[in-house]
Amino acid sequence: MTRSERIIVTGLGVLSPTGLGHADFWRAALACDTSRLTGARQVTLASSFEPGAHIPAHLLPQTARVTQMTLAGTDWALADAELELSDVPAEGRSAVFANAFGGTDYVGQELRKLWTLGPGHVKPYLSYAWFYAANSSQASIRHDAHGPAWTLVSGQAGGLDAVAQACRHLRRGGRVAMTGGFDSFLDPVGREVASGYLADADARHPDASSVVGEGGAALVLESHTAHPRPSTPYGQIKGYGTSFDPVAPRPGDSGLERAARAALADARVDPADIDVVFAGGSAPGLDDVETAVVTEVFGGHAVPVTSPKTLTGTMGAGGAALDVATALLALHHQVIPPTARLGGVPRQPGVDMVYDRPRETRLSNVLVLARGHGGHNSALVVSALD
Repeated sequence: MTRSERIIVTGLGVLSPTGLGHADFWRAALACDTSRLTGARQVTLASSFEPGAHIPAHLLPQTARVTQMTLAGTDWALADAELELSDVPAEGRSAVFANAFGGTDYVGQELRKLWTLGPGHVKPYLSYAWFYAANSSQASIRHDAHGPAWTLVSGQAGGLDAVAQACRHLRRGGRVAMTGGFDSFLDPVGREVASGYLADADARHPDASSVVGEGGAALVLESHTAHPRPSTPYGQIKGYGTSFDPVAPRPGDSGLERAARAALADARVDPADIDVVFAGGSAPGLDDVETAVVTEVFGGHAVPVTSPKTLTGTMGAGGAALDVATALLALHHQVIPPTARLGGVPRQPGVDMVYDRPRETRLSNVLVLARGHGGHNSALVVSALD
């Protein structure tokens, strides 16, 4: 596969607090219903998710909740792509997923047994079920993928990094990449591990950055020429940029801005070609860093900005992957999903935030931004097919 050949997204598998499957999730995103977030500190997946209904019974005692979500989401994405994997050589299949915390629920469950009942009661699966790489590994095993099985651990930016790494596999001759990101840290161990990621709640203006969610999205990526099926792709992955902010960054140096500019350059598009920006949503509306990036990169171009994750809460690596899926759905439907304006959050001066109601408009190119705790910054350009 050459650099000029397009990498397309043919399938989506979404698990979120607002809906299971991309159709239910999209309806909820447009409705912008904030009722589940009112007074909440955490929001679980939609109540209809039963792992046993989606993965083999023998895997249930071997897997953490985040791995179960990854397996279900990957199955849904492959079905959505109408892809028969038996037509793809095993060595041409890869599994590339991001995960920020590992299977913390499994750790807590088994360590509790160790402390209260003794070592003989601890499942042997603990040795690997908690590990970050379990998601990619289990997806690879389930779908007989003999290509790379990579795991990206870069916090809340990980979902974008996983998609970019999957693109590299395709450019090196791979045929199909299963990618995305999921996280679940609602258990006591997870909450403690994730404490540095969570913004302090503002009592006057509670927002989704202080609410913990779970879930994410799986995507099926293919080269455009390897997609002879009649199904319509959602769009293409056009450009990627990443950077790292040191502990003490230079004055005026924004790693997120560098990542955004790198993604635009990689996609070979100008700022004026971007029709909407999906912000990381680490604060009500935009925080100061994201506001500065939009202002500096786009200047006088009044690009709309949205952050649909205000409806799902902080989701670790799953949040950025879900943003990519949402951006692709926006391209598919030609609608910008809104940002939920919670707690009377003021409008950002000088920024065209899409609040409360969806906006129908022509969409060709979308810039997705993500920042991980500790300095990771990533940006991805997804575009409609030419």
